[in-house]
Amino acid sequence: MNLIYWDHYYNGVLLLNLAIVVGVLVSLKFFSAAIIHVNPTRELSVRDNPAFGISLAGATLAIAIMLGGAIYGSPENNLMHSLMAVAGLGLLGILLMTITRLIFTKVTLPAISLRAEILAGNKAVAIADAGNVIAAAIIVYVVMIWVPGYSIESMLALLGGYAISQIFLTALTVARIKVFAKVRQGDCLQTQLKQGNIAIGLRFAGQKIGTALAMSTAAHIVVYEEYSVLPILLAWMVASAIVVAVWEALCLVAQRIILPGMDLNHEVIQDKNIAVGVLQAVICISIGLLISQL
Repeated sequence: MNLIYWDHYYNGVLLLNLAIVVGVLVSLKFFSAAIIHVNPTRELSVRDNPAFGISLAGATLAIAIMLGGAIYGSPENNLMHSLMAVAGLGLLGILLMTITRLIFTKVTLPAISLRAEILAGNKAVAIADAGNVIAAAIIVYVVMIWVPGYSIESMLALLGGYAISQIFLTALTVARIKVFAKVRQGDCLQTQLKQGNIAIGLRFAGQKIGTALAMSTAAHIVVYEEYSVLPILLAWMVASAIVVAVWEALCLVAQRIILPGMDLNHEVIQDKNIAVGVLQAVICISIGLLISQL
């Protein structure tokens, strides 16, 4: 009786795939630094810049999550095809993370210069940035697992799922920013982040990640059909909207139960209460995680 299954070819491919993933992950430090034109060693060891460390850590975790989808399941029968697929998905993932950051700075938070704030050591902006890329990575990871194989149709579904998620997440975040300004009578969430309100940054990141986890539930609802990409993407969008609405309601209920009788906005905005901010973030992520497992 064999207690450990071992297939030389199969496990050899897996080990080579893992080596490619590790290589992509290690190169992220230099790739990320090249995008924002900084010296990572100087920022981390000379300036001791915590914001750069948080941002880089978020990007590293995001790429690791996304690469988990790239190496999920059985390898291709052909060794070269398998390696090319994993390497290609890894590079595609980094490209999608770059696009995610561009959308974040140009559309979601246009009043904030991500590079300038991170170099200035703004931890609140760095936390928001980390939450944003991690949320995008969760969606890419789920879509990679949801879409089998490496055909043209599957790549279209992957890119379509990413595009829909970014549109949905961006629209929802912009709506939250407008509601924030209306409720706070002109106060701006972007201003709070620029002023270094870590509590706001934590809540923002938690909401973003929680939303992405809730959206990932669509993979359990919508059945993938290789030759019906457009209909299934539309179904994905509808399912995501319904699940996110449920997630929002559950988050509100959970916050009222866990933090009863507390003015959460006052605690997070006026008092800059990091304890409340991180607890709200964890509630949002926890509810999203639980929903995604249903």
